[in-house]
Amino acid sequence: MNIKKRDLISKIYYTLFLIIIYRLGSFIPLPFLNNRVSILSLGIMPYISASILTQLMCYMFPFFYKIQQDGEIGIKKINNITKVLTILISLIQAPVYINITLTEFYNFLNCKKILMITSIICITTGTFFTMWLGEKINAKGIGNGNSLIIMSGILSRFIYSIIDEIFNRLKNNNQLLGITILLFELLIWLLIIGISIIIINFVKKIHIQYVNKLNNSNLEEIYLRNEIKFIPLKVVYPGIMPIIFSQGILLILITIFKKINNIKYNIYGIWYNILYSILIIIITFFYTFLSIPVKKISDDLKINGVYIPNIKPGKDTCFFLKKIVSQIYFVGSLLLVIIALLPSIFISLGGDKNFSFFFGGTTIIIIVGGLLDIKYTINSYIL
Repeated sequence: MNIKKRDLISKIYYTLFLIIIYRLGSFIPLPFLNNRVSILSLGIMPYISASILTQLMCYMFPFFYKIQQDGEIGIKKINNITKVLTILISLIQAPVYINITLTEFYNFLNCKKILMITSIICITTGTFFTMWLGEKINAKGIGNGNSLIIMSGILSRFIYSIIDEIFNRLKNNNQLLGITILLFELLIWLLIIGISIIIINFVKKIHIQYVNKLNNSNLEEIYLRNEIKFIPLKVVYPGIMPIIFSQGILLILITIFKKINNIKYNIYGIWYNILYSILIIIITFFYTFLSIPVKKISDDLKINGVYIPNIKPGKDTCFFLKKIVSQIYFVGSLLLVIIALLPSIFISLGGDKNFSFFFGGTTIIIIVGGLLDIKYTINSYIL
């Protein structure tokens, strides 16, 4: 066994060890309360939200952009800012989560304020510990630590969800119909996974050409230039970020309106999903245009003697790229909306609520993206 394969195996064992620690931690309940709410209830999500906010700050504010461009020192500063934001977001999300999940339970208790403060501290500490585990997997393990941690939680519920769905379909008198529906659901589920893989990997290729100067270039340089024949732009560029961000915004709005007017809501209802879809489209729009530096790409192409066929360098190239990005945003946002609404559609057709999470939303993208990331990492080691 060569050194690279041994290194790969040790990384796999190390990753599994940390994931097992996380899964064991998820069974530790909040102190002083007889409930099943874990200290790791928020998981890694506040850190992901903080990372997204940090990225947006770097794109929108020159001060943070300069810090980000300052080499390793800048990266460390940005990481520290992200950690501070993680704590702040956890302190905001923890009481919201507790109010939603334990409202009735807390109403029967004395010293509610003390118990609430204790729960918030424990949940925030649990989030920070989860973030630390993710960083360790990134540094010494295999794959993306954050994705693997989220995926481990999702897969732990998968078996129970399938069992519930089987009983849900077979509890009727017509078991043949139930089995037929189950097989149809399995077929649709596999189809959704396949479509999700295509969506995640799909890129818009912008073909480019080089202005080769034979007098100043050797054959090797010309060969390398000709190898790169297009600029790849991901169609679903933001990934799951718009879905997660939209869910977070709706969670806060629901909590506020519930406190003010005691409004009842249904996360699978039509009005919730309409607002959900609008938020995904808006966030996708802003994130795509902030994340893809069209002007910089245009300038870099011009400086390096590269041009897009039938498009003049400079302003015309910049305008053309903006048009392509607009198309990417429109298609990408619609694909994300469809994926996000699949669980609600599944429930409206009589499916089990727990199993619906595996029919779309962030769940399916995280699982597919995490497994693809592991595949690419393992392939790079093997090759």
